[in-house]
Amino acid sequence: MIIILLGVSGCGKTTIGKQLSERTGIPFFDGDDFHPKSNIDKMTKGLSLNDNDRYPWLLTLANNIETWAGETGAILACSALKESYRTLLSSKHNDIAWVHLSGSQELIKSRIEKRSGHFMNTELLVSQFNDLEIPESAIHIDISKSPEKIVDDIISKLKNMEQSFFGVIGLGVMGSSLSLNIAEKGYALSVYNRIASGEEHTVSDFLKKVDKTMTIKGYTDLKAFVNSLERPRKILIMINAGKAIDVVIEALIPILSEGDILIDGGNSHYLDTNKRSEYLKSKQLYFVGCGVSGGEEGARKGPSIMPGGAKYSYKIIAPVFEAIAAKDKNGHSCCTHIGSQGAGHFVKMVHNGIEYAEMQLLAEIYALLSVTKNNEEIATTLSQWNTTDLSSYLLEITINILKTKESGEYVLDTILDKAGNKGTGSWSTKAAFDLGTVNTMMSSAVFARYISSFKEKRNHLSGFIKKDSKATDTLDVNSLEKAYRFARIINHHQGFELIRLASKTYNWHLNLSEIARIWTNGCIIRSEFMETSVDVFRDHESYLDATNVLDVLISTEKEVTKSITYSLSHRMPFDTFWSAYNHWIAMTTENLPANLIQAQRDYFGAHTYQKVGAPENQFFHSNWY
Repeated sequence: MIIILLGVSGCGKTTIGKQLSERTGIPFFDGDDFHPKSNIDKMTKGLSLNDNDRYPWLLTLANNIETWAGETGAILACSALKESYRTLLSSKHNDIAWVHLSGSQELIKSRIEKRSGHFMNTELLVSQFNDLEIPESAIHIDISKSPEKIVDDIISKLKNMEQSFFGVIGLGVMGSSLSLNIAEKGYALSVYNRIASGEEHTVSDFLKKVDKTMTIKGYTDLKAFVNSLERPRKILIMINAGKAIDVVIEALIPILSEGDILIDGGNSHYLDTNKRSEYLKSKQLYFVGCGVSGGEEGARKGPSIMPGGAKYSYKIIAPVFEAIAAKDKNGHSCCTHIGSQGAGHFVKMVHNGIEYAEMQLLAEIYALLSVTKNNEEIATTLSQWNTTDLSSYLLEITINILKTKESGEYVLDTILDKAGNKGTGSWSTKAAFDLGTVNTMMSSAVFARYISSFKEKRNHLSGFIKKDSKATDTLDVNSLEKAYRFARIINHHQGFELIRLASKTYNWHLNLSEIARIWTNGCIIRSEFMETSVDVFRDHESYLDATNVLDVLISTEKEVTKSITYSLSHRMPFDTFWSAYNHWIAMTTENLPANLIQAQRDYFGAHTYQKVGAPENQFFHSNWY
C-alpha cells in the first residue's frame, strides 16, 4: 500500500508519517530527503522552487513509489501541493491513498518558527499556501488535534478506503440492478455516476437502496472511483451505446494502469467493439464487449451474460459474472467466454434479432386470433400452448399481458399501436447482408415496427378501404399452433446461421451449443426449444442437419399455408410467417428462377453465368443482341 501524506511544510507530515509507520508496519520515507542539492540550496536561501526545479525530484519519487509498491509499500511525506505534481507522482503507480494534512496558516507558521536546522522558513510558507490545490479525493485530516489522534483518524479512514474488487460506471436501470446483484454475491463494489442535470442525486439515491450486508461505495469523482479499485481494475460500463462510451474511455485511460480491464455491458455495435479493443490494446488495457440479456429483473436476479474479448481478461472477471448470471437446468452459470474482440456483442445483437422476430410472431398470432376471440380466450389458447414444447418466456409474458386489467379495462386495449426499437434488430439485418446470409424474419419484424410508427398515415389510408363485415369463419387454432412451431424453428435457424457464418468469417471459433445453453435461462428468448437447441448444436452445425427438426418442418408445412390463407382472406399483415414459409420453400426447391437473374445480369452488364453440367469454375457470356 502506498500512502502519501501531503500538505504545506510544517503541517506535521514527518511526525505523523513516522507514528503511522510504527502503527502499521509500513516503511516511512520523507520526500524532502530526495531533493537534489540544488533545490535544498535554493530553499535555504529563501527562494521558492519552480516547476522545473521540482520535476526531477517528483520523477525520482515516482520511480521510488513504483519500486515500493512492488515490495513492502510505503508511507511518503511529500508536499505535493499541486494536482500536476500529484499526477506526476502517480505516473508509475496510481494506486495511492492520499492524506491531506490541513491547518490554518497561523498554526503552521508558529510550528515552523519553533523548528531549528530546517531549510524551510516562514517566508516560503505564504507561497506554499498560494500554490496549494486541495485534492478532492484525498482523506482530509485536521492537524489541530494531537499526533496520536491524527494517526487514529487516518487509520480509521484508511480502513473505510479499503479497495473494492469490482467497479460499475452508470447507475441507470441496468447498472443499478447489476450493481446490487454483484454486491449481494459478496463482492466489494464501487459505483460511479456523473453529476449532470437530472443526475445530481443518482449516487446518493442509489446508496439508500443498498442493504447493510452489502459493501458498496459510491463516487461522483471519476479518479476517486478508479483509485478505490484493486488492481487489475475491473470496470463495467453501463451507459448508452455510441459516442458516450468513447468519451468515458478517453476519460479513464489517463487514470488507469497497465492490465486494467474495461467492460462495455451495453448494446454496442460489434464493429465498434472491435475498434475499441484494438485501440485499448495499444494502451496496454483489456477491453471486453459484453452482452447482457434479461432486462431489469434479469440484471437483478440473474441475466444471461455474453462476454467477448481476450480469454485472459475473461478469467479475471469470470468469478463475478458467473456468480451473478442465471443458472441453467444443471446449475451451471448462463455465462461463458464467447470469443475474441466483438464476438460477445455480435452474439447479443443476434439474440436481439431473434427476439424481434419472436415478438412479432406473437403479435401476428394475437391479431389473427382477435378476429374471433377476445383477450381472455386468446390467453387461454396461448396458455395451452405454453404447456407444450412451445413454452417460452415471451409466450408467458404475452399471456399475462392479455389478462392484465386496470380499472376494469384491459391494459393492452389502451396501448397505441406504435412500436419502438433501439436499432439492434436492424443491425442483425445489416450483418446478414455483409456476411451473405438470410435473416428475412428479423428484417420483417423490424419493418413491421417501422410501419407501425406511421400511425397518422395509416389512419388516413385505412379510410379508403371498405371494411368487411365481422368474420364468421373460425381460424383453425391447431394449424396456427403448428405454424407457430414451424416459424420459430426458421427464426432460430436464421439467427444461428448468422452466428455460424460470423464465427467462420472473423475466426471467432464460436460454440453454438454453448451459446444456446447460456440462452436457456436469464435471457428474453429462453424457451423449451432453446433447451433442445443445446443438444442439436452439440451434434450438428445447423438445425436443418438434425432429422428430428427437419421432420417437424416437413410435416407442418401445409399447416402454415392455412394460417397464411386465413390472414389473406381477412386482410391482415402476416409477414414474419410469410418470411418463414418463403425461406423454407426456397431452401427446399431444387430449381429457382435465379437462372433468369443471371441471364439478365449478363445481358446488361456482361457479368457472365455458369451453365448446367459445366465445371463450377467455368463461366460463360452470350451475345444477347
